[in-house]
Formats: sequence, C-alpha cells, structure tokens
Amino acid sequence: MYAVRKKVHDPTRCSLKKLCSLVTDYSYPYEDLAELIEDKGYEECVEGNVEAAIEELAHLSAFFERMENKNEENTRDLADIYLLTGEFCQVAERFVESIEWFKKAIVVDDSYDVPYHSLAMSYLSLGDTENAIKSLEQEIAVSPGNYYTYLLLADMYEKQCRYDQVEEILRNLLARDSDNIQALHKLITHYKKRNPDLDVELLRRRLIHADKELVKLDLVIWTYHMCEEERFEEALHFLSERECECPRISIIHILKAHIYGCMGQYVKKRNELKQFRKLNQGREEFMRNTFDEFAGIFGERARASMQRKLSVTKLTSR
Repeated sequence: MYAVRKKVHDPTRCSLKKLCSLVTDYSYPYEDLAELIEDKGYEECVEGNVEAAIEELAHLSAFFERMENKNEENTRDLADIYLLTGEFCQVAERFVESIEWFKKAIVVDDSYDVPYHSLAMSYLSLGDTENAIKSLEQEIAVSPGNYYTYLLLADMYEKQCRYDQVEEILRNLLARDSDNIQALHKLITHYKKRNPDLDVELLRRRLIHADKELVKLDLVIWTYHMCEEERFEEALHFLSERECECPRISIIHILKAHIYGCMGQYVKKRNELKQFRKLNQGREEFMRNTFDEFAGIFGERARASMQRKLSVTKLTSR
C-alpha cells in the first residue's frame, strides 16, 4: 500500500495526463480516479489520439510495476490499467496488440474475469474462433456467474457443430439459473434441430411459466413459445398489460401484430403496425433494429411478412 498525499486538485477538470500524474505523485489512489481516467482516455481515442492515451497509461502501469510489496488492490489496479490499454487498442482496431495487453492483465491477476472476455472479443475480431472459445471457457472457470458468456459460448459451439458442448453449456447454465429464458429457448431450438421428434413440451412449459421479469428479448422469446402453443389470447392479454406498464416499448406492437396475423384478424394487425410506426416516428433505422430483434427469434420469413405488411400500412396511411 502507498501513502496518499493531500488532495489539491479537482480531478473532474483534469486532462488524462494530469489524472495519471495525480496517481503517480500520490495525490489520489487509482481507484478514486479510475472512472475519470477511463472516460478521459476514451475521449482521447474518439478524437483520434489513441497513441497519446496509450502512452499515458504506459506511464501509469510503469508506476505500479515498480511498486514494491504490492497488495491485492495494487495488483488489481495494474490489471485494470493493462485491460484499459487493451481496450484502447481495440478501439483503434489494433487487435493483435490488444491481445498482448489482455494477456498481461491475466498474468498479473488470473482471477480477474473481465480480461478473459475482452481477450475473446479480440480473437473473434481476428477470426480466431478456437482461441476465443478457450478464453470464454476460462472466463467461466474464473467466474461461473457470468451467464451471458454461457449463451455466447453456446452460439459459438453451434457454429462449429460441437453439438454435445452446446447441450452441456446450456444445461450448466440452467443448473445455476433454472429459469433462464434464453438458455431454455436455445436448448429447445437445439433439440428441435438435432432431433425433431424429441418432445420439448416440458422445456417449453418451463419457459412459459418461468418466474422471471420479462425484459425485451425474454418477452420476444416468451411470445414466440406462446404462439407455438397457440395460446394467442393469453399472450395478447399479457402483452396488453405490458403495453400499459411500458408504453414506449415498440416491439410489443410487432408481437401483437404477429399474433393477430396468426388469428386472421388483419385489421387489428394493421392497427398494431401503425402504432409501431408512430412510436418509432417512421425512422427506418429504429424500425429495422426492432425487426432484427424480432427476426432473431421468429425467423426471417416472419420478418419479411411483417415488413411487407408495414410497407402497405405506410402507403394506406398517407
């Protein structure tokens, strides 16, 4: 541990260089300035000064490298600085260089899960799927509670036709989080692709009745499986309640429009699409993003059908 001198500056008004010097001259501990250093560093990167930002972090990391008798806090600070340097390299698309920084962070603190994930993202950017998978597997070994990483690994195993590992990683996640909507959906989808005759009704029932607050993607997944069960009225009732609670979530109108289409109620379908367009102010990029989320679960045919109907709705509403 190092002694900290009296704080004599307002850090929020300091440059990245000054912020780093406030740490190296013992005016502030690193953790007090870490967020500001990150913000100022990214600001430099956005302005095209990546090299300058990396250079300042190099001075900071050298300070901690020279420190004798480092405690756990100092070690994590150094790992954080290496990690941030790697992230700045990612911003500059210098992925090979970023990998070296992330590896340094892992060497310094191999129990820190974040560098493993960042390392995987750099490997993916270079098309090195195998090393990306190994990095994510190490991340889970270090921090088994990072549920998003299980889902990411399942997708990567799927692309590599490693089907046994797809099932294994999803079951491992469900052993930790039994009501994980996305994991249940991926497992159902996996079984339907690999063994169409397999009965997935128990898994689907488990998904539909999961004790979870349905956030955006979970809501899309839940609606999809309600449609598979042809429980259209129940789904509409639930979605209408969510619409009252969260009137700005425009994908609810896409989901309701799809259900009305399944029920042959095309006037109501058209009205939902009008509401969807209105909420998005007709902005194509906003609507496209929402349709991407919808298609990710319902498929491209469902998206194409909905978008054709939306185009007709646009013409008739003029």
